[in-house]
Amino acid sequence: MKRAPKSLFFFPLVFLICGCAVGPDYHRPVAETPLAFKWGNNPNAEKPTTGEEGVTPTEVQTASGKRLEGIRWKKALPQDAIAKGEWWKVFKDPLLDQLEAQLLIGNQQLKGIYAQVVEARALVTQSLSNFFPHIGFYPFYSRLRFSQNQPFFFLQHPVFAPVFSSTTGQQIGFTQFQTGLPIYWNEWALPLAASYEADIWGRYRRELEAAKASAQATQAAYENLLLSLHAELATDYFSIRYIDAQLAVYRYMIDVFRDNLYLVQSRYDGGLANELDLARAKTDLASLQSQYIGLENTRAQIENAIAVLLGKPASSVKIASNPISGSVPVLPEYLPSDLLQRRPDVAQAERQMASANADIGVALGAFFPSVNLLASVGLLSSTIEMLFNGSSRFWTLGPFVSLPIFEGGQLVAGLQQAKAAYQAAVANYRQGVLIAFQEVENALAALKILEAQQEAQQRTVAFAKDQFDVSLVRFKEGLVNYIEVDTTEQVWLNAQLLNLQILGERFISTVALIRALGGGWEDYSMRPVGASTKSKSSGS
Repeated sequence: MKRAPKSLFFFPLVFLICGCAVGPDYHRPVAETPLAFKWGNNPNAEKPTTGEEGVTPTEVQTASGKRLEGIRWKKALPQDAIAKGEWWKVFKDPLLDQLEAQLLIGNQQLKGIYAQVVEARALVTQSLSNFFPHIGFYPFYSRLRFSQNQPFFFLQHPVFAPVFSSTTGQQIGFTQFQTGLPIYWNEWALPLAASYEADIWGRYRRELEAAKASAQATQAAYENLLLSLHAELATDYFSIRYIDAQLAVYRYMIDVFRDNLYLVQSRYDGGLANELDLARAKTDLASLQSQYIGLENTRAQIENAIAVLLGKPASSVKIASNPISGSVPVLPEYLPSDLLQRRPDVAQAERQMASANADIGVALGAFFPSVNLLASVGLLSSTIEMLFNGSSRFWTLGPFVSLPIFEGGQLVAGLQQAKAAYQAAVANYRQGVLIAFQEVENALAALKILEAQQEAQQRTVAFAKDQFDVSLVRFKEGLVNYIEVDTTEQVWLNAQLLNLQILGERFISTVALIRALGGGWEDYSMRPVGASTKSKSSGS
């Protein structure tokens, strides 16, 4: 009897240590990835040497038709844990730096998802608790009254027995005593109970694996939201600066249109201009003033959106006017595809896929018997006076085996559901990878095309200004009517506005590229392939 308890714990322990977890082990499915970004290759990039472990030379075709040889590629793996850094500081804008810092402190969405991260980590600890015995102390007292209509032999009742003489041996009378249970019953107990389910089939190990992957996915979701909010704030900020630049152009052009109106008015008063010219000049000025006011409304809406991102009331945030200007920060032109490892949304989809794979093992483990080891020890008595006597001790020990026989298809359906959820997670992961490459390509294309477009647009602005100046001189000399001035003036205005729009889109596209690449690019892992060892060490 003394050896029996040891054997009860020994065999499940052997199964626990040596047994294999049911269900498929996780292997990351292959997702199709390109060898290079078609809009991001730099023919002048330093060509690295080959021959390192896991590195193969590859020849790629650039969008311009030039070929690069010796480019190194490696299998992309999610690396959302790589520090992204304060990537917005690349714009060297102190106000933007200040706003981004306030977002990290006050944004309510971040606080909400951070609580979800804490919750997910707690669920990991909860899953880990299944590997330990559950021990509890359950003291209780109860008083019970039995029904008097129960069988007579159960409840307490009198019994009469004959009494015999000790000398003659003859019966001399009867004696009465009580037998059975009393109507009222008291019970005092101080039990200590323990239970432990041996993880023979690895179901709890799969649950822990799923919980860990789910917690990592939640952490990646937090990082993705953080990246998205920082990018959204930067986009709104540059939108306001772009609008400020537009407003500055409108103010300048309103002065120009007002001067033209005075000129037409004076010529009209002198009989040199007709009424149609005067009406056209007045209409142009009023229309421009109306557009200016409408643009101020757009600016106010974006400013209020920034306030929400900062976690502040809209009335308390005021962003000073700061027209957009300067050059767009230059990112590395050659960006290898493995930079998508840094995207937290891809990492989130991959971790969700791992969690779904582990859930298959959990569902499969429900088909196998579960072995529970139960033990209890304590004191039990009908009176509190006798509770702590040695005779009140009790203990129980034994295994409990549960084997499902018929569940009406519930277990089969659960396994099918887990497999289908995994397939859906695989599809979502691969779709996420495709979208990630699409977003990077879109941002790269936008930056390159907008840069070329702005060069052409700047020439357009200069030509439009010359055209306006010539038409104004011709109008003053009486060679043409005001319609020619009006036409060239509108062309010049629209050319300036489009030029500013392109500049604003270039800043916003830069933010979009950084976001598409998963965050800051100043880390050594964000450098162009082929960067020197010295460059890498300086960026570490």
